[in-house]
Amino acid sequence: MSQTETISGEGHEDSFEPVLPPEIEREIFELTAQFPGNAVNLVLVARRTQIWIERLIYETVTLADCEICDKFLRTVDSRPAQFFADNVKSLCVPGDIDPLGAVRVLKACQGVVNLAIWLVGPQDTPFFPFVSALRPTHLSINIHGLYGVQCTPDFAHPFFSHVTHLELIDWLEWAPHIAALSPHLTHLALDFDLCAEGSVTLLRAVLAACRSLAVCIALVGDDESMIVASDRLAGIGDARLVILSESDVIENWEASLRGTDASLWAFAEDIVAAKSGL
Repeated sequence: MSQTETISGEGHEDSFEPVLPPEIEREIFELTAQFPGNAVNLVLVARRTQIWIERLIYETVTLADCEICDKFLRTVDSRPAQFFADNVKSLCVPGDIDPLGAVRVLKACQGVVNLAIWLVGPQDTPFFPFVSALRPTHLSINIHGLYGVQCTPDFAHPFFSHVTHLELIDWLEWAPHIAALSPHLTHLALDFDLCAEGSVTLLRAVLAACRSLAVCIALVGDDESMIVASDRLAGIGDARLVILSESDVIENWEASLRGTDASLWAFAEDIVAAKSGL
């Protein structure tokens, strides 16, 4: 569930005594909160439901625009610092978010395991120090935006040590170093530029070096580009390689967290399985 609204956090008085055992009642409320629009209303039922449901509301924070970012930051200011460190597990920071606001959000959400950070780069100030203590498993990054003008990514850094699913937007410059990534890496997506010189050769080298990969997605912007890319990459002949188009990056990122069939990862896995005769 995306973070699209904020909760004031002011106390609510319980209006009724619980009838069911707390464990069953909580399970019912948490299940009901999964349906769109329910969670924000359920926190108003009683103080105990507020505590239960807010954990779900803030589990995934998507800063889809500057207005949502500002609302979230106001909520950050109204709560103990540990609240967001404990509850925010998935965080998306798109490229049009104010860098100072992004820093404040990253400082507050130090328990994130699913991170997408697409800051428009290169930044004058590197953002990596604000996430370096994290150990994400799912990661989508713009390298120039994250590391700044002067910095070079160190894929052997512990920050990458738990990553299983990785999307690199600007990867060509660092393609020879991708093999240094976590041995746990099984899913890799690379934004594929049809016009970039040497991109096919570099992609072939990445596939040869990263033997732990089960899926490697070459991402393009639309279906027409996908057809062209399929022709360009036909000679690679690696069953793990899938060419897909990505029109709505935020929607696709959220789908990947849910693990539904709408997820690009799940779709690519099905294609690889079909090509491998599994």
